[in-house]
Amino acid sequence: MDVMPVTNLSDPAPPAPVRVVLLGAESTGKTTLCRALAAAYSTVWVPEYGRQLTEEKMGALTFADHLHIAQQHLQIEDEELAQARRFLFVDTNAITTSLYSYYYYQRCDPALLQLARDCRTRYAHTVVCQPSIPFEADGWRGPEALRNVQQGTTLMQLDLLGIPYTCVDGSVAERVRQVRTLLG
Repeated sequence: MDVMPVTNLSDPAPPAPVRVVLLGAESTGKTTLCRALAAAYSTVWVPEYGRQLTEEKMGALTFADHLHIAQQHLQIEDEELAQARRFLFVDTNAITTSLYSYYYYQRCDPALLQLARDCRTRYAHTVVCQPSIPFEADGWRGPEALRNVQQGTTLMQLDLLGIPYTCVDGSVAERVRQVRTLLG
């Protein structure tokens, strides 16, 4: 007679990892903070796919690339979510990608705009890195003078979309502490 394993149906499944997205202008420490938070929580993080594609195409992105960036970034997020423990930290999202579409082409694909609107429910927390750290020109970023415009536009997009956010500032360690306080 085969014996069936006993499972305790009253034990709830562990909760799904929570998505935390980091936004902000160029060179505000999003990538550095994502890495630090992933290490602090022993989990994974999602790098900015738009940066990867920009480097691969030597900066020659097309209008259509922006929708592709947002779609590919979402796919990578979904894949990494399976590996995440408690939190998945995400470096930028479709809101940033739509900003760049408007910046370079003065228009945005309606499907990309919808992905930006979907950010209202996709992420449990939105963290905005303040532009208080030194700007690092790396050959791919716009000029430092653009950073404050990008920051203001990011905050405006979040406000217009009705997405609550928390700004973090200071050193990497101070920013990690601020996010830890937010996440509880």
